[in-house]
Amino acid sequence: MADAAQTRQRILDIALELFTERGFAGTSVADLAGRLGTSKAALYHHFRSKNEILAALLEAPTRRFDELVAQASELTDEQLLGRVVDLTAELFAVAGVLDGDPSVQAAQRAQLLDRSRDINQALTAALVAPPGDADARLRAHAAYAAAKHGTLAAVADLGTTELPATSRTALVTAALRALHPAG
Repeated sequence: MADAAQTRQRILDIALELFTERGFAGTSVADLAGRLGTSKAALYHHFRSKNEILAALLEAPTRRFDELVAQASELTDEQLLGRVVDLTAELFAVAGVLDGDPSVQAAQRAQLLDRSRDINQALTAALVAPPGDADARLRAHAAYAAAKHGTLAAVADLGTTELPATSRTALVTAALRALHPAG
C-alpha cells in the first residue's frame, strides 16, 4: 500500500514538473509515462486521466489550507500567518499550471476560486480579535493580504517557491505589523 502511495506521489511530482515546463495542454499521458519510465497503462492504474492528475495536484495544497482552518484557533497569530506564507508558496507552484493555459477546465478554476474564497474568509476571521470589532476585522484583512499577496509577489520576484528563511520572516513580520500596529 505504501508503494502505491509513493508511486502516486512520484506521478504527481513528475506531472507538476512537466505541466510547469510544457503547460497542461502541451503534456501528454505518453510524456508523463516516458518521464516516469513506465507505460501509459501503469499510469492509468493510478489515475484515470490527465485531468484527474491535475485535480490531485490542486487538492493537496488546498487540503492543507483546510487543515489550517481547522487548527486556526489553536495557533498564535504568528504561527497562523507563517503557515499562510508557507502554504501560499506551495499552492503557487501548482496554481501556476492554471495560469495562461486555456485548456485547463474552467470548472477546476472555479472550484479552486470557491475554495480559496472560503479559506480566505475563515482564516481572516481567525485573526480578528476582539470578535465583532470592525477595526480589528480590517486589520485582519490587511494582515492576511500581506501574508498571502506578499508571498505571491516574493515567489514571482525570486523565481522560486522555496522562500529563504529571511524572506519568510519578513513576510510574517509585515503581516503581524498590519494586524497589530504600534500604538
